Amino acid sequence: MRLVLGACLALCVGTAQAEETPYTVSKIAVDVTAKNAVAAKADAMAEAEKRGLNTVLRRIVPFSFYPKLPDLQPEQVEGAVNSISIRKEQYSTTRYIATLDVIFNEEAVKQLVTSLGLPTSEEQAPTISILPLVIEGNQVKSGVNDPWRQAWLNLDLTHGLTPATVLQPRPGLELGMVRAVLAGDQSAFAAVQGDYGSAPLVIAIRQAEDGGQFITRLAGSDGVGRINYGRSDKFDGAPPKAVAQQAASFAYAVLENRWKATQASPEQVAPVRYEEGVPPQAAPQQGEPGRIVTAVVQFTGLKEWQQIRGRLAQVPGLQGLEVNSLSARTASITFDYAGSLGRLQKVLADSGFSFENGDENFVLRVR
Repeated sequence: MRLVLGACLALCVGTAQAEETPYTVSKIAVDVTAKNAVAAKADAMAEAEKRGLNTVLRRIVPFSFYPKLPDLQPEQVEGAVNSISIRKEQYSTTRYIATLDVIFNEEAVKQLVTSLGLPTSEEQAPTISILPLVIEGNQVKSGVNDPWRQAWLNLDLTHGLTPATVLQPRPGLELGMVRAVLAGDQSAFAAVQGDYGSAPLVIAIRQAEDGGQFITRLAGSDGVGRINYGRSDKFDGAPPKAVAQQAASFAYAVLENRWKATQASPEQVAPVRYEEGVPPQAAPQQGEPGRIVTAVVQFTGLKEWQQIRGRLAQVPGLQGLEVNSLSARTASITFDYAGSLGRLQKVLADSGFSFENGDENFVLRVR
């Protein structure tokens, strides 16, 4: 199959230009095969428009309302699109590959969100810097063609709710310094940040572990404040580039949702729902913002950890529990909670847990 490189790297379908607002989505990669070139391109454009609108909705809708987002229908998508800009394209008689920008009509999107009965949160955070690093063995590695750095460059970091610039590591960054940052050493972080200017800096670290584990860490400071977040994923035979892209996308979503949680107003809080078996007083109160919480769980052994995890799943209002890392005596977890930290502390206490501030993260243990 012979693919022809398109000569138009900035051809616009329509007249609008991309603006730095949440209603533009850039760098959408499509690869579609159909019965002929015309059908492949049409299908690719439709796919990019739908994916782009889904991205916009997840940007501007508070994350506690994500379950209410619909499977978008073609007429909903078409009515919200202003124009498409082609960054690059390749095509054959049956295949179309391209990177596209889709510009949406702000008012049309807002009307769609209103018709769905959902609130919006669209204020962008201050611009941050992201420093992607790879730990391999006893070295810190990163280069122009590094898949982890490229995964961040492939993201639309201009129009998201946390605008970001991807940095290139300076020579001589030692593993000991990076590990000190991960351990919460603020002087080490200040030393690293001093090399990259005054903007808030998040160090995004990728590390492969035995057993096919892919570890992602975010450390430093974003528009909300200090962050020390970790997540572990399985390779499951996926190509390294795809794994890196998925991990970078999830990590950036964490940064966006951290910011959105601080911007939530009373009307942006998910309505109270009384589910079977959950007493009304256990439901999140109206007017409390949703948030993503990272905590370190302390326990004496694997059996106690399994018991704690089972009990946490029953805590009212605690959702989306993720285990980021696990050791013999501690586990790093992340979860969503639609309420204030004070209320979270109370519901955890009612469930037999203590929940306190630690040096870097909240610490949770059995009382």
